Amino acid sequence: MNVKGGDVTGLRKIGIFLLTLKGPISGEVFKSLSEKEQEKVLVEIASPNPIAPEERSQVLDEFMHNLQSAGAYASGGMDEAQDLLQSAFGSLRAAETMTAKLESTLENKPFGMFNDADPAEIYQFLVAESPQTIALVLSNIVPDKAGEVLQRFQSRMRSQIAGKIATMEAMSPEAVQEVENVSVSRFKGSSGQAQKPTDGADILAKMLNKFGNKEDADGVIESMQQKHPEVANKIREGMFTFDDIVLIDKMEFRNEIVRLPSLSEHLATALKGAGEDVQSMFFDNMTEKQSSRLRSNLSEMGSIKASAVNEAQKAILEEVRELEESGKITISRDEEEVFE
Repeated sequence: MNVKGGDVTGLRKIGIFLLTLKGPISGEVFKSLSEKEQEKVLVEIASPNPIAPEERSQVLDEFMHNLQSAGAYASGGMDEAQDLLQSAFGSLRAAETMTAKLESTLENKPFGMFNDADPAEIYQFLVAESPQTIALVLSNIVPDKAGEVLQRFQSRMRSQIAGKIATMEAMSPEAVQEVENVSVSRFKGSSGQAQKPTDGADILAKMLNKFGNKEDADGVIESMQQKHPEVANKIREGMFTFDDIVLIDKMEFRNEIVRLPSLSEHLATALKGAGEDVQSMFFDNMTEKQSSRLRSNLSEMGSIKASAVNEAQKAILEEVRELEESGKITISRDEEEVFE
C-alpha cells in the first residue's frame, strides 16, 4: 500500500480502513507501511475530524468489497491511534512513546512556550493564579516539566490543582485562548489553538511519577481519595504500568512477583502485549522449568485482542500494587528512563 506525499484523500482512506479493521490485522497492515507513511497515516487517524458513514462505505467499497456489512463506523481520535500502535508494536510503552511523538506532530499545543521554560520560572508565573488556570496550563505541557512545577506548590494548593487536573473536562477554544493571552506578555510562541485535554487522571499520574518524593505524590492521591475515590484509583493505575515491572528490584521480583497467584492464569496473555525487557524479566527470574513452560505457552498462543491483554496485565498489577503498599517490594521510580 503506497501513500503519496500530500495526498490527503489517500491518507484519510487508509486511516479509515485501518480503524475499520482494528486489532491485530490492522496492526499487521500498519507495520507494512514505511516509517514516514506510518507517521502521516497516524496524524490523519488522530485528527478530530469525524468519519462519516458515507466515507466509511466508500472506503470499504474501494479497499474490500466484502466488508460492506462491517459494524458501526469508527470514530478515530488519539485513543484509537494508540490502540493501533499497541497492536502494531506489541508494547504499551512503545505505543505511549509513539503517541507522545504523534501529539506533538499533530498540532502545536496551547501553552507550548512553557515547554522550553525553566520549571522555577513557570512556577513563579503561575503561583498567583487560580487552581483551575494552573491545572489548564500544566495539563498542556510535557508531564516531566509539569510534575516538577506541581511539586513546587504547597501541599494544600498542590492538592487543589491535582483535583482540577484529574477532573478536567474539555474547555471551549475561547476559554483556552483567554488563558493563553495572559501568558503572552512573559512567554512567547503562543499557538492560539484550542485543545481538548486528554484524560485528566492519566495526565496527573504522569506528573506524579516525576515527583522526586513519593510521600508528596501519595499525599496528592490521598487528598483525591476523599473527594473523588474513583479518580484516585484511576490515578494509581496510571502511575504504574505493566512495563514498569522492570523497575522492581530483581531479588524482590524473584521472591515475590514470580509467586503471584494471578500469574498462572494471566501471565502468558499479559506478556503478549509487553516489551522484550518485561518478558526477559520474567524469563530470567523463573526456574528453568517455569521459563520453558511460559515460552511454550507464548509460542502456542495465537492473536490476542488488546482488551484481553490489558485485562490480564491489570489483574497482575493489582497484586503488584498490594505488595508495594505492604512494603514487600520497592519500585525505583526516581531513575530516568532510558530507551535504547
